[in-house]
Amino acid sequence: MTEQVNTLLWDDLYKQRQSLLKYPDSTFVTLLHRKLQVEKHKRVLDYGFGGGANMRVLLKRGHQVSGVEISDAVIQINLQILEEEGLTAQLHKSDGHRLPFADQSFDAIVPWHVLGYNSRDSLAEVLEEFKRVLQPGGVVLGTIPAYGDVSHQHSEQLSDIEFISKVPEQNGARILCLPDEQSVRRLLQQEHAEVGLLQCPMLGTGFSRHWVYFYEN
Repeated sequence: MTEQVNTLLWDDLYKQRQSLLKYPDSTFVTLLHRKLQVEKHKRVLDYGFGGGANMRVLLKRGHQVSGVEISDAVIQINLQILEEEGLTAQLHKSDGHRLPFADQSFDAIVPWHVLGYNSRDSLAEVLEEFKRVLQPGGVVLGTIPAYGDVSHQHSEQLSDIEFISKVPEQNGARILCLPDEQSVRRLLQQEHAEVGLLQCPMLGTGFSRHWVYFYEN
């Protein structure tokens, strides 16, 4: 049920061409250059690529990129943009939590601003798939919402970390928000993960607050 509700909400937003960020996330770009090397992390999975701006940064840097999304609409939009810019990526529609890739297919996975749209149980399934498709020594660089994020402030609490969003554009979506660094490590089952807080104001509507994490498979 969680996946069905979230899929319908995002597919509708993408069909209306909402949530299609035109510019790459500056923190993503900075950490990409610090944490991923093109030669060592050649094959990258952009998990939940959305508007595709971060994906195009990866491609222009020289990575071989595959991407998964829950919406046919956003896949078609991105294929058109990639063609216009002379870029190529393999884009796939997500079918449940099983990823359409063989074991050990990737050197890195970048789930940026996407894993928060899960329940605790569904995220556990996603993380198991990450382990399966990552090479030994492969890395994950991503984010997950923190307490105090606008989605946390405008939500109905279900458990210590599970909420129903009341943000207008995402109303009804199941989300995860985490209180501290240790809760991030526990949820990811990565006790040695590097974790930091990313926060920026949203000009009158609160703050965007996300935990950024990086770990090796």
